[in-house]
Amino acid sequence: MKNIIKNIFFGMVIICFTSCKDETDLGNNFYYLPDYESVDIGYPYGTIVYKSREKDKFEKIFIYADVISVSYNDNYIIVKQIPNRKILLQNIKDDLNLWSNYYLEIKRDSLIDLNYQKTSIYHIHKLVTNKGAEAITDSIFNNEPFYKKMFVNKYNYYIIEKTNDFVFGSLTLKEFEAIKKEKKIDLDFED
Repeated sequence: MKNIIKNIFFGMVIICFTSCKDETDLGNNFYYLPDYESVDIGYPYGTIVYKSREKDKFEKIFIYADVISVSYNDNYIIVKQIPNRKILLQNIKDDLNLWSNYYLEIKRDSLIDLNYQKTSIYHIHKLVTNKGAEAITDSIFNNEPFYKKMFVNKYNYYIIEKTNDFVFGSLTLKEFEAIKKEKKIDLDFED
């Protein structure tokens, strides 16, 4: 009887470990923030793929809203996205205001990564003060190639090389499939 109880307990532990796996951990400090978790933690910018030393810290966002499907292995992450204009505009505007206010608090300049470019927080502060966050947001959104390309297609596809944090994308389905074939990436979306 003692052995039966021990075996049942051991089986329950195994089931818990295999079924309780965190599907949002993509390996190599990459994470997927699904809709239900973004709502739970109060993150207003939708579903994303990001890299961070800690889950839910968003040190560097690789793919913005709305990520609808993710698959991964030890070397790659593939992502399918429906770009969300409203959320991205709000995110840019909030970032500009955050950095402008931060500059006012510390009164010291430093470089930050904004829209994949190094930018001075003093420069951000001056732009926001002179032109307003709304105008700067519109200018960034309408003129940056990163955003222009993102809104060409209904769906965007991305491939992230985990070893060097390199992102292929935004890609069309045809471009996505060609890179997958070239790099011999054996991943597909579950949907």
